[in-house]
Amino acid sequence: MDSLWFREILSKRVKVTLVCGTYSGCLRHVDAATKAIVLDQVEDLENNRKLPGIKMFFGYEIKNLEILDALSTSYPNESATQTTNVNNNKRDKPEDTTPEKSFHEQHFSELEDESLEYILIDQFHQKFGPAIFHIKQQSVIGVAVEGIDICRFGKLCLIQIATNDQIYLFDIFLLGPVAFKNGLKMILEDSDILKVIHDCRLVSDCLYHQYRVGLTNIFDTQVADVLQFSLEAGGLLPSCVSTLAESLVCHLCLPPTKALFLQRSARAVKVNPKVWTCRPLPAGLMQRAGLDVMYLLSLRSALMDKLMVDFTTQVDNYLSMYRNMPCINLGSAENYLMELPYELKELTVIQRLRREDALKNYKVDENGLLVRPCPQSEKIPEMKGRVVNIDDIPELEATDPSGENVLEMQNEDIPLLEPSPDCGEDRCPPLEEVSRSTF
Repeated sequence: MDSLWFREILSKRVKVTLVCGTYSGCLRHVDAATKAIVLDQVEDLENNRKLPGIKMFFGYEIKNLEILDALSTSYPNESATQTTNVNNNKRDKPEDTTPEKSFHEQHFSELEDESLEYILIDQFHQKFGPAIFHIKQQSVIGVAVEGIDICRFGKLCLIQIATNDQIYLFDIFLLGPVAFKNGLKMILEDSDILKVIHDCRLVSDCLYHQYRVGLTNIFDTQVADVLQFSLEAGGLLPSCVSTLAESLVCHLCLPPTKALFLQRSARAVKVNPKVWTCRPLPAGLMQRAGLDVMYLLSLRSALMDKLMVDFTTQVDNYLSMYRNMPCINLGSAENYLMELPYELKELTVIQRLRREDALKNYKVDENGLLVRPCPQSEKIPEMKGRVVNIDDIPELEATDPSGENVLEMQNEDIPLLEPSPDCGEDRCPPLEEVSRSTF
């Protein structure tokens, strides 16, 4: 009976009489196990002063609980509780305009996805310690935050942290700044743990100025997305950055249901950001928070693979550069080992060809930046990106030291040559001697 009654008065202003004082505030959370309550906008009635942040009062120290906008009642007296409920039903109730109701019923729907599992941490004595211990053992984690106007002047309500096998939602609105002193600050500032974040600018501003947390060792997927786009566009830049939903669709082919869910929930949260202060949090809201970090680690891996395409291609070229060269064209390696190889010179041609493709596929704004469409509303023109392959590049003039043109041959067409008796040592030294002479 007590728990049901508490749920009915959530978000209402109450007066709490304790053994050591009297306070008033907006009721935000009730723990059914310990009968502890959490108040926001707290006022010390005995000293007539406002208290910053949120305050938690435990059931054993509460002598009386009174609803300020209804008839007074005692806690945990059941008969008084029933009387209050009956009288309230007879009166004309004002319309309930709490953020939880309007958001959950009018704007939000839950995502039916069994793979999305998370652990909500809103207390210290049960799940907080094991979660911090597990995260501390990771080398890479995903991090996201939720709240009202996230910046140095905003309010941080939730921090989401994803590992390879778990998603944690830390309720900072209830845990308060003590959560950072008890382990979150240590994790976020650990240089041995790579933190993957999508757009860390305002997150860094909020954590530093409000909690003195300096983020270190960050992989920002928004920055990586711009660099990858510029790489495929031959050095040209996009006109704007991508949202997390757009990046997930572009690089991970996120299912349309989840992408649409993120889009709709983002618009709803923008209309009413105070929903992050609702307690208990609606299930759909926690699902959105979990999705924000669920794919960050996979997104980082996909972006790293795309950013390293040219590098891996050049390494493959290096591996076969001398190995498949006929001995008649090898000569003395000392003469040209320090010169820039022909394959690396072709990077300038590759960039020019990519720029030409980008200008054909994208519109250009007044600032000379490429306008890329939203992946959800329009299909992005596929720019697979030209890889450095000498067969796809116009031939440039290249001469060997003797002035004769070196014929390009496909790797599979090059025969394995054996040194002939009439091949002089000065013209075609054994490969072993060439390799020894280079070190």
